[in-house]
Amino acid sequence: MEQEILNQYGEFLFKFTKKNGKTLGERTIHGILTLAKFLEEAKPNQSLETLNTKYKGYLEQRNYPIAKYALWLYLKSLNYQDKFIKELISFRKRNITALNDEEKLAEAVLTKKELLYLVDNIPNIRDRIIVKILYDTGARVSEITNLKLKDVDLDTREIQVMGKGRKPRVVFIQNSTSDMLNNFINDQKILSPNSPIFSITPMTVWYNLKKYGREIISRDLHPHMLRHSRLQHMADEGIDSFAIKSYAGHSDIGTTQIYVKASKYQRKLAFDKAGDVWEKK
Repeated sequence: MEQEILNQYGEFLFKFTKKNGKTLGERTIHGILTLAKFLEEAKPNQSLETLNTKYKGYLEQRNYPIAKYALWLYLKSLNYQDKFIKELISFRKRNITALNDEEKLAEAVLTKKELLYLVDNIPNIRDRIIVKILYDTGARVSEITNLKLKDVDLDTREIQVMGKGRKPRVVFIQNSTSDMLNNFINDQKILSPNSPIFSITPMTVWYNLKKYGREIISRDLHPHMLRHSRLQHMADEGIDSFAIKSYAGHSDIGTTQIYVKASKYQRKLAFDKAGDVWEKK
């Protein structure tokens, strides 16, 4: 799939709404777009026989749910009907969380040194601010790219974002991020309360961060890693799971517990309480 088509498909995924009214998770989108590179481009209204021939090899080589889901949604983006797609692929969706063990979480978290080095070396000021806001707020990339001037209060360093299920919540940014954002707003002459701050799509943020990750810290990054990193760093500082749940906008405390379970805080606490056997009394 060519990059232009892939970008269009990515925009469709970010806007796609499931039957339960929820949007796709960013980690799910990341997985789908990774697989979409192997999808041959199709056109609307092609016959079942043509599509069978086109995607037979793909389905045989990648006979697992997320690969079928990628094809399913690609054909939906071309306005194929569900009944038609079902004839092409046998699909059974699995209900799994984006993160289901500590190993996967560890791969999705930046160390503080990596984070600081990344931000210090991003040349574009807009992109640098977006990365800092994504980390400070623990927000999803779509929540940040949709920000308007009226959503930001630089005096209190508060940002109101609209989360999943149209649930608003207030998040906060650090002083240095607030100063950079204030300068950016003034330089861009953003005056109307309803003006978008960044005028950028989630897909553009996605590809920019992927580029910076490879060039600066030799890691394959995506925006949701900044959310994972922020929440994990909060847990490492001993912040309780209910406070993290509220800040992140999680609907299920079980999702938050993943970060707490992986946290070094309790291990460090136990180590300190045990005392230093080498210390001479």
